Amino acid sequence: MARIKDCNGRPAIFINDVPYPPMMATVRTRKERVNIDFDRDYFDALGKAGIKIYFLICDTLDLYPEAFEMFDREVRLLLEAVPDAYIIPRIGMHPTNEWIKQNPDECVKYSDGESPPVHLFSESYETDLPAHYSLASEKWRTDMSVALTKTLQKIKEQPYSDRIIGYFLAAGGTSEWYYMLPVIDNENKRTLGYSKAFKREFSKYLTEKYGTDENLQAHWKNPTATLADPPIPEFDKHYYVDDIDKDSTIPKIRMYANTKTPPSPKNGYNFGSFPDFDNSTDVYDFYRAWNISTADSVLHFAKTIKRFDPEYLVGAFYGSQGCINHIISSSSGGNVKVLESEYIDFLAAPGVYENRLSGGCTGQREVQDSFALHNKIYIVEDDARTLAEGEYHKNLYQIYDMTDSINVLKREFGRTLCEDVQAWWFDQLIGGGRYKYPEIYELFAEQQKIAADAYSLDRRKCSEIALIIDEESMQAVSHHTTRTAVELFRNYELAKVGAPIDQYYHNDMSDPNMPSYKLYVFLNVFVLTPEEREAIHKKLKADGATALWLYAPGMIDTTKINGKASAENVEALTGIKCEIDTAKHDSVFRWNGEDHPITRAFDNRALYGCFDRRRIMSLIGQKYDPKYLYDTYMYPTVYSIDDGAKNLAYFLTTGIPAVTLKECDGFTSILHGSKFLKSDELREIARFAGCHIYSEGDDTFYANKNFVTHHSTETGKKKINFGRRVSPFEVYEKRFYGRDTCEIEFDAYLGETKMFKLL
Repeated sequence: MARIKDCNGRPAIFINDVPYPPMMATVRTRKERVNIDFDRDYFDALGKAGIKIYFLICDTLDLYPEAFEMFDREVRLLLEAVPDAYIIPRIGMHPTNEWIKQNPDECVKYSDGESPPVHLFSESYETDLPAHYSLASEKWRTDMSVALTKTLQKIKEQPYSDRIIGYFLAAGGTSEWYYMLPVIDNENKRTLGYSKAFKREFSKYLTEKYGTDENLQAHWKNPTATLADPPIPEFDKHYYVDDIDKDSTIPKIRMYANTKTPPSPKNGYNFGSFPDFDNSTDVYDFYRAWNISTADSVLHFAKTIKRFDPEYLVGAFYGSQGCINHIISSSSGGNVKVLESEYIDFLAAPGVYENRLSGGCTGQREVQDSFALHNKIYIVEDDARTLAEGEYHKNLYQIYDMTDSINVLKREFGRTLCEDVQAWWFDQLIGGGRYKYPEIYELFAEQQKIAADAYSLDRRKCSEIALIIDEESMQAVSHHTTRTAVELFRNYELAKVGAPIDQYYHNDMSDPNMPSYKLYVFLNVFVLTPEEREAIHKKLKADGATALWLYAPGMIDTTKINGKASAENVEALTGIKCEIDTAKHDSVFRWNGEDHPITRAFDNRALYGCFDRRRIMSLIGQKYDPKYLYDTYMYPTVYSIDDGAKNLAYFLTTGIPAVTLKECDGFTSILHGSKFLKSDELREIARFAGCHIYSEGDDTFYANKNFVTHHSTETGKKKINFGRRVSPFEVYEKRFYGRDTCEIEFDAYLGETKMFKLL
């Protein structure tokens, strides 16, 4: 009945061969597991606005006695209000406390043998757990699959079973497949990974990677390690994960005016912000297995559902590459494997919770265009705030009135449509209320019409810039390095470039169906095999493209026994001869190198290589010092010594090259030594690479072949250059801003959103 298939060039949800474009909805109706706060008029209004697919909370029959009755009641109430609604149960894979007590080997365990209690929170089930069940546990998978199948069968027997089109798997903290414990407990100098459940998965992962004890021992430099019983890396080997960042940004000594630069922090197991791969590959393998084992659990339950009924769509919260600690979450390192599976149809994640204010943008966590290559869908859980929030959240998100609310909802929808992903509106206010306004109902109804129109058109994208991300590298480097190189750029800079940008994993470069681009931006591609490097080169040369490499690209080759991290690895990828300075240095630079089309665009006194935007935090309990959040140091520093290349910028504290350009065999290579890339840098490099720039300002901007969305960062006159002759029609105002024109100008106030259909 429901499936994912091509709809005019991109995947879409089809039900009975009818495509269902964005948006969908989730409304939280439960706080306690025995009460439902259901506003029939609210759901009736959402249904009349055109929203037909709903995610409802569901727990397994075995979790608590009322689980099915609660779900059953909510389904019946929904179908009374919206008779033509389709439903995807959001089903929790949580075991009972009795199961946890009976299965201590299947729960997380610290190096001291402790399995401390935790507080579990999800939309329908909140409780104190005696210990955290392991997301790597094979027994948990097996036992919960039995409970899952019983629940599926019970729902299948109901008269509304034809309205159930799929299932959404939930586990761990807030249903998002993460552990509610830190992997590293610095206070007690202990780490996780000592449960029998994870040890079995660790052994399985290492066996697949290394094959023999001898190979494992050679790479780990440990003559006693075995695949059957691999040792868990000791506490000190985890230093690179978080402590390196704190020690690098917050000096442990008092800094007087005459104090020399403090020594670069090290403990014998780190290579700057990376583990010492020649002597500590085991800790990298540990984190890879920690993530892959959770991915395997997602796939196990997905397979259970598909075997029960292959017609169901199956998805999960998994694969976030933003707004999480990439090391400790266990849900950011197996996404490529999940996307390649036949058992998964979609994955979902909330938008990032910072910079959502009016005039800002909501960064995304997934690598969305990689989904389309695999005929999967990325669904944004869009919990966009409105004036309905309480005072605390009003101030957090700076959404105060209906004008703010409408413009933010327009911006969110415009991003969803222009970037061609799916989404659901998520009303977290118990019983609903976030969108319970006539003006918002009217907006939703109009947006459903716009989306239906968009899905009738050619949906193939026209972007000329591709962002390349490496999930394997997220476990190879400190948390804050990933936050700087990937998260901050995607959260604050990406939507400000003024041109559409697609996003992929580097693994997709070998896919024959991957489109061609003029510019490839490699954000965090630190770990590559020779075969992967060759695939990247082949794609770059085939497209005659420009490659922009951020900080230490390709520096690590884990296939080697020795010399896993080297300047030679960087040169083999970028074509630029480099050196590695193993000390920690500041990353600030100015574009004041050789006269060049790129450098001419910049103020040669402006500072780059550092994050300097106003940061709007919406996370509770932020623990880190502000300097730690903003500092963008390099440790180590990779820089060009290539006489055949042009240095376009220099680091201010060391004088060594910061940005280097070289014409290579079949492609142009640009090495950007800093971890952080600003939007105007990418804009000028994209222009140099021959990419069209639509918007020159600092406004939030999204575009595809048929639509453009513009959200103003400040009040003033705006200009959009479409690069071709079009007749831009503003879809909400229902008027043309020009006919048969390449460019338009218009006035806009701070936070105003306009969306143009290009006729």
